[in-house]
Amino acid sequence: MLLRLRDDDDDNIVYISPEKELNVGLWFLFGGATLLLALRVWVKVTRRHGLWWDDAILIASWFVLMANDSLITYEYAHGYVPLKGKKWDDKMHILINISSCGTLIGQAWSKTAFGVTLLKLTNRWGQWIIWFCITTMNAYMVAKCIFQWGKLCDEKSYDVWYRLDFCVDKQWLADFKEGGQVYNVIMDFVFALFPWILTWKLDIRKSEKIALCITMSLGMVIAIVTAIRISWKDEGNKRDPYYYWRNGMSNIWYSSEVAGTIMVQCIPVLRPFLKEVHTSLTSKRLPSIDDTDRRSNTLVASKSRISNRTSKPPTLKDFDEDTMRGFNFGFHEVKVTGGFELNRISEEKQGLREEDRESGVWPRGSWYRR
Repeated sequence: MLLRLRDDDDDNIVYISPEKELNVGLWFLFGGATLLLALRVWVKVTRRHGLWWDDAILIASWFVLMANDSLITYEYAHGYVPLKGKKWDDKMHILINISSCGTLIGQAWSKTAFGVTLLKLTNRWGQWIIWFCITTMNAYMVAKCIFQWGKLCDEKSYDVWYRLDFCVDKQWLADFKEGGQVYNVIMDFVFALFPWILTWKLDIRKSEKIALCITMSLGMVIAIVTAIRISWKDEGNKRDPYYYWRNGMSNIWYSSEVAGTIMVQCIPVLRPFLKEVHTSLTSKRLPSIDDTDRRSNTLVASKSRISNRTSKPPTLKDFDEDTMRGFNFGFHEVKVTGGFELNRISEEKQGLREEDRESGVWPRGSWYRR
């Protein structure tokens, strides 16, 4: 929540509250991050891969996101959009500062988690670059949180008890905060390039390389979203009935960066699991013609065993033409223990004399011996 309320508030403006849209946006993003993070943890635990530091940092980022979204929801439900003639009290200012710092921490930690993941995949020079990115990014976050609680020089409204006893120039602070957002975009692109460098040397199919690189480089999407948000914010926020409505949309944009960074880090872990699910579903096939014929032959053989127990052994005359057509199409019955087994016989052994077929007696030479 980094769009600051100005002190020259026009008491005659009736502001439009974005509370409903804000809640839908915040908690929809949080739900997506929660689902994918839960699946990531489940896959790692059930497959005995175990959790590592990147998982711990990602879970910590999720807790920060949950606390921050809850705090922002509380603010809009308890006077963030002031009624006509009302002003923010000290409690609201403190809550806004806390949620602003929560957003900064969530941004830095969620990106740090991916940097820690890359540490496992890179060699010495790559690790030095990643450690530099992680250190500077978190240092920038700490500095912005400190300045968030500082005072603005020559601004009497900032001379209050809950702010730290130092002041900075108003324009300098605005440029410093915007520089931090630009630096986050750069870090997203740097981290997204590493999978391409690492994966392109692997001895796998080119299509697999591209798919793996894309899934591990989805942070570029977050970088693009952040760049759009920075550009939109630079247009300013003029004082009109939609002043706080635009502030609410800004909160959704900031939350999307944290939630989106969590989600894009879970997709590469879930990719093998999703491929297995897809393979399992597509492997289920309908019964083929051979399966149907096999079941038909088994049924006929079972009827023959029942007849053996109650009467004399059946001859070919006991079966009608339709039954024989379904029973003896290129197969010959062989007596085995516990029933009949059907085995395919050669072409020369299929030619039976017509009188033998009519008599129902199989010639001695027609038996197929295994």
